[in-house]
Amino acid sequence: MALLCPLGLIMPRPAFAGTYTTIDGSGSSWASVALYQWADDVRPQGIVVNYNPDGSAEGRQDYMQGGSVDFAGSDPPFRNGQDKLAGTGAEVSPWGYSYIPDTAGGTAFMYHLTVAGHLIRNLRLSGLTLMKIFTGTITNWDNPEITHDYGAQLPNEPITPVIRSDGSGATYFFTRWMSLQYTSEWNAFCAKVHPGITMPCGQTEFYPQFGNAKAQNGSNNVADYITSSYGEGSIGYDEYAYALNAHYPVVQLLNPAGYFVGPTASNVAVALTKAEIDEDRSSPNFLQQDLDSVYTFNDPRSYPLSSYSYLIVPRTGTKEPPFFNDGAGRTLSTFINYFLCGGQKQMPELGYSPLPLNLVTGAFEQVNEIPGTVGAPNMKSYANCQNPTFEDGKNELLDTAPYPSPCQKLGAPLNCVVKNGHATTGTGSSGSTGSGSTGSNGKSSSSGSNPATGGSATTTGPTVGAANVTGSVVNLASNGTDRALLAVLTALAVVAAVATPPAVGAWLRRRRKQAGT
Repeated sequence: MALLCPLGLIMPRPAFAGTYTTIDGSGSSWASVALYQWADDVRPQGIVVNYNPDGSAEGRQDYMQGGSVDFAGSDPPFRNGQDKLAGTGAEVSPWGYSYIPDTAGGTAFMYHLTVAGHLIRNLRLSGLTLMKIFTGTITNWDNPEITHDYGAQLPNEPITPVIRSDGSGATYFFTRWMSLQYTSEWNAFCAKVHPGITMPCGQTEFYPQFGNAKAQNGSNNVADYITSSYGEGSIGYDEYAYALNAHYPVVQLLNPAGYFVGPTASNVAVALTKAEIDEDRSSPNFLQQDLDSVYTFNDPRSYPLSSYSYLIVPRTGTKEPPFFNDGAGRTLSTFINYFLCGGQKQMPELGYSPLPLNLVTGAFEQVNEIPGTVGAPNMKSYANCQNPTFEDGKNELLDTAPYPSPCQKLGAPLNCVVKNGHATTGTGSSGSTGSGSTGSNGKSSSSGSNPATGGSATTTGPTVGAANVTGSVVNLASNGTDRALLAVLTALAVVAAVATPPAVGAWLRRRRKQAGT
């Protein structure tokens, strides 16, 4: 819990804490809720992980400058100058590095829309409709395209898109998806907001201002705007953890299989079984994620806008950051081994998704490249890993993840129930997504949604339990956290993500100065 307080984050770094060297990191606010939880889990064993959630771009800068952090958290990889909309230059790190997947999740679209004083909680939209909302083509909630997707006409009121004003991983993932799935429409938008830009436009970390869009600094401020009394008619993109914490609905997004699904833990995990890691050492995208096949995956359970974040860590055989040593490598690799396995059990409760087998395997290959590493667990069986998506090295996810209800199928009536395995108009209250039925795998299927998405209360993914420490490397007993504690941790971590960066940033700058003298 100390890591959730500024004092816990800015305590001086001792040479050793117990038998482990204290390590410092900074960067992604998207991943911070999970990193705080994991750091709290391992702290009783003498492992101290300090983390400053100052944003992906700042985290990468801290790593490149050296002397202040042992690792960085970032949603995008180091930028190579391809962000044409923002005009940012290439980032060249003087230190070697590897990318290690840490947290997975879906880009969620939280909204605030009321009818007769009641919040709409069952909004469903296609990707093209969402894209048109966030490029200013659709500007009113009663637009015929929204009516077609949703199944009923919504109020005649203007839409207020809420975007990020700062460099954001959520912006990067959202615009990457739009630039690949709706290339011509995205290029037209880019040309409008940035006359003379060369095509193709591509993705950006900095969303351009357009129309009546409201730009907010940070995920917390996006959520605050949407949930406020003046947020009526607004819709914004954010990390799902923030919508979950606010108890606000998110859009059910139409996937390539023709089902409206939410960014639940199992839906994201299924989607990311199609994520690929570039293993070509000669490639400029070496060790980066390729999500192209995620966007087009036609499994009915797949949430299209799924992605994962990175830890950027030192790599053996390359130039190391100035103050990184084998002791720090031992701590860092032990911490990573923990969160890739048992630590993933807590992800659904915190608004994330557990990493599937393909990403864990890729991550462990890079753990073995950390200077001073304790080594990854046996990757042939993962017998003691306890990641909820696989068992003894066998991928269980695709066999056990719940299928969507027939009421989530494109064309199903808005007021829907399932009868004899088919969607039909029901007599229940408007917005019901219907009860579960039997999926094509013979297992019970459900809407697979959380209360925040407007679906029925059903299983949202792999079973969550106490996170036991994983692997044959080290045994760390984590705290047996229950739902109430996890909810408190989430709320405190969100606050910490906003409150602590200025204080910690000042501390890091002082350390940097001292290192240079």
